[in-house]
Amino acid sequence: MPSILSIGVSGLNASKRALTTTGHNIANVNTEGYSRQRVIDGTREPERSGAGWQGTGVRTTSIERAYNEFVVSQVRSTNSTASELATYSSYANAIDDVYADPAVGLAPVVQDFFNAAQGVADDPSSVASRQLMLSNARTMVDRFHYLDARNNDLRGQIDRDMDNAVDSINSLAENIAQINAAIIDARAGSNNRPPNDLLDQRDQMLDTLSQQVDITAFEQDDGAMNVFIGNGQTLVIGSDSRTLETRANALDPSRKEVVYADGSAAGQVISGALNGGELGGMLRFRGELLDTSQNQLGLIAMGIAERVNQQQNLGLDLNGLFGADFFTPATIPTSNATTNTGTGSVTANLTDVNDVVPSDYALRYDGAFQYSLIRLSDNTTTTINTGGGSPYVTAPIDGFTLSITNGAAVGDSMLIQPTRQAADHIDLLLNDTSQIAAAAPLRAAEATDVNGNPLNSGNAAITQPATSSTTNLPLAGVGGDITLTFDPNAGGAGIPGFNVSGGLTTTLLYDPATDAAGKTFTLASRGGAEFQLSGMPAVGDAFVIADNSAGNGDNRNALALAGLQGAKSLLGGSASFQDGYARLVSDVGTKARHSEINAESQRGLLRQAQAQREEISGVNLDEEAANLLKYQQAYQASAQVISAAQTLFDTLLAATRR
Repeated sequence: MPSILSIGVSGLNASKRALTTTGHNIANVNTEGYSRQRVIDGTREPERSGAGWQGTGVRTTSIERAYNEFVVSQVRSTNSTASELATYSSYANAIDDVYADPAVGLAPVVQDFFNAAQGVADDPSSVASRQLMLSNARTMVDRFHYLDARNNDLRGQIDRDMDNAVDSINSLAENIAQINAAIIDARAGSNNRPPNDLLDQRDQMLDTLSQQVDITAFEQDDGAMNVFIGNGQTLVIGSDSRTLETRANALDPSRKEVVYADGSAAGQVISGALNGGELGGMLRFRGELLDTSQNQLGLIAMGIAERVNQQQNLGLDLNGLFGADFFTPATIPTSNATTNTGTGSVTANLTDVNDVVPSDYALRYDGAFQYSLIRLSDNTTTTINTGGGSPYVTAPIDGFTLSITNGAAVGDSMLIQPTRQAADHIDLLLNDTSQIAAAAPLRAAEATDVNGNPLNSGNAAITQPATSSTTNLPLAGVGGDITLTFDPNAGGAGIPGFNVSGGLTTTLLYDPATDAAGKTFTLASRGGAEFQLSGMPAVGDAFVIADNSAGNGDNRNALALAGLQGAKSLLGGSASFQDGYARLVSDVGTKARHSEINAESQRGLLRQAQAQREEISGVNLDEEAANLLKYQQAYQASAQVISAAQTLFDTLLAATRR
């Protein structure tokens, strides 16, 4: 028969545990990650009596935490995404502040350089105008260097932050493995009862880990939590943890990658598989914005250097010499992967900056003299079959050619970076104002007598020739001045035109009846000289194209230099230098703003998810105060049961004595 005293004691114990748990909740009201706990009671096994089954009191079956696995998982996932977007936005705003700032951006100094070129065109013999052009060129070069240095500084900061993030991930993984072991032991020693405080600590660690990188977590039957990252790489399994490392990229040693220590010497590069958290934000920013913007900046530097050099080379300086390079000519760096086992190599040469795409490239040897050239910005692949020729020179691809030397082993890779380092490599080569080539190399005029009087009787005219190369220039070395003489039968059968003499034997067909408005001609073998004839020439009228030997006052090449500012010289003829920079600023600014909006939106979602978790797991002091009263009254009532049992016992003893 059940004892009323035993029933009262069971009630006291149950109420005591409830009061203790409530006090524990109240004490941890401000503990981060703490989940409210509650006592789950159940009846003891009843005993059979003559009147039926008699209750024997209460027992505590478990102490559980208020917990919803789905909501906690949502918080963790939202937390990871919010951390990624916040990190991306922070880096994006840092680079946007540099490019968009007119005080340190590129647009003003490019404008100043071409304004100075126009100043030389306005007064080609002015030393002051020439000095200003050199000074502004130096300022522009310094700005390229500054912007590229800021990119590299940010790249270095990302490397350091990646190191810190990986260290934090490794430390958290180790701690989670240790607490897994403690949870397994605790459950084994308590008939599989949940060790709530340990579970809260582990959840807090998982939340912190999700801020570093996106994770997937699964609980085992023994209570341990297995954690996975990337493409299913195990970070924690039971009481064991794996580690991550940062190592130099085999193809590009200046670039760090996250490596999963899988037991092999090389490990497994998983940077491309990681997302979420601060680490995911860093990697996405580096690949999506930093690499792209640095390549775009390099393309502008390359374009200015190449186009200005080409035009400078076509002109004559104050010494009557063809212009020397204004800026350092663009080069395309290549390198072999550190993991290559063969001896093959590749060099790259720029062919046309207009066709260059702001991207890095990987050249991979597939075997049987076949290579794959992969444009890393969009993974466009070009197959190259050398046929065994060495060195094998490709046709132009995206504005450059490759010279491939045999010796590569299957799987060997080479890196080609057409624009990545161009902003750092550009430099000013001219230091003498007289070296600015403001004059054009050729001049054209109507034929004159020995006194300089014009001889033509018609009204025909010729424009000043523009050259596209220095082939066979100056003319003095290849037959001298070129004379164009009008002949109504120059082409035979009554076809009019100009007979050409002076090292050339050709005819320029020109019919005044149809061509008087203007007809353009090109002398390909004389620097590609292009000019236009117009009007009505008389028989024997002549024009002379000669070396511009006294062209100190000529400004035609300076005008061409200044005109480069508006020329569509980049991206397949779709952008000028300033268009290219405007696109860069717009791209960076748009992505920075977009990331900021997304980050703020995700923070709102995170707050909602956390609030939902708090509604379930958070400690409500008002509720706990009410519970204190309830459990206190239950405790007092159980004490009264014991007191009643004592009274009954005393009464029975007294009756026995009688």
